[in-house]
Amino acid sequence: MKAGKILLATFIVFFLIIGFSTVGAAKDKLEFAFVTNGPYTFWTFAHAGVLKAEKDYNVKVHFYKPPSGAPEEQKRFIETMLAKKIDGLAWCVVDPDNMTPFLNQVAKRIPVITFDSDAIESDRLAYVGMSSYAAGRMCGKGIMHELPDGGEIIIFVGRMDVQNAIERRQGIIDELSGKPYASIYPGEMSPQVQNIKAGKWTILDTRTDGGDESKAKAQAEDAITKYPGVDAMSGLWSYNPPAIINALKHAGKLGEIKQVHFDEEGETLQAIRDGHVYATVVQNPYEYGRKSIEILYKLATKQDAGIPEDRLVDVPARVITKENVEEFWTDLKKKLETGEAAEVKAATN
Repeated sequence: MKAGKILLATFIVFFLIIGFSTVGAAKDKLEFAFVTNGPYTFWTFAHAGVLKAEKDYNVKVHFYKPPSGAPEEQKRFIETMLAKKIDGLAWCVVDPDNMTPFLNQVAKRIPVITFDSDAIESDRLAYVGMSSYAAGRMCGKGIMHELPDGGEIIIFVGRMDVQNAIERRQGIIDELSGKPYASIYPGEMSPQVQNIKAGKWTILDTRTDGGDESKAKAQAEDAITKYPGVDAMSGLWSYNPPAIINALKHAGKLGEIKQVHFDEEGETLQAIRDGHVYATVVQNPYEYGRKSIEILYKLATKQDAGIPEDRLVDVPARVITKENVEEFWTDLKKKLETGEAAEVKAATN
């Protein structure tokens, strides 16, 4: 009997130790959330970067692409993550004006950083991304290259209340207008949508689609019909260029209307290869993912996260033309495969 009690006590102690060890291990693995602004392929590249950071820092990341890109979807997911007691949040903020109060509430509980689209007036600790204004000016230079004597341009974007859209568009306008350069654009987007005079160039229209890819193509098709004399088109969000390319193809105007775009969709890069698009200004979504999680990990572990005084962790934009598209695309395909594999795995779990 005595031996039985000793054996029972030994088993109890053993299971308690195992239980405490399991709890400790769960708490030792930091968890973060990475919230994008929509379901676009652009974020698949970021997912590959997040996977690299997960491996490097032994953390778990809840990666989320809101199906329609609505602010309410982002908010619901973040609230769910807070209930799980995550240790930090990286957020591409849709509608910063209205979401900043919520962001500030979250920032009181955990470290919050933004990427790609910022909330400048919020309490976020850092912004990871390129200067969208600088990228806009790069795009403006591309338009000037294609239309050196001036011309009429239409801009396409998902929403006009998102910071990256504001800055990219204004960068184009300021570059064409010959205005002094601001390293970080401090103002607001020009409220005028149509017939903006910018030096020798005119912005005929700015078309929005609310983040709806099918609507983006319809907008491009309608613009071709409404403005038959347009000289150039520019898509500011990743899915806009393919929509424009397809619309021009169906209208028989590929090569006739100049194109300078943003981001690195396969259709955009192929069109550069084929000579239908002059250039695209690309970000580095892979590095957005990797760097964001690195910063959150260092903040959570009380290390120097390398955040500069202006809180802009710069991931510079690049211009892709026919001269460098092959090298760029080869590297991009490898990252896309990694991100797609992660998304398939997540969908089956």
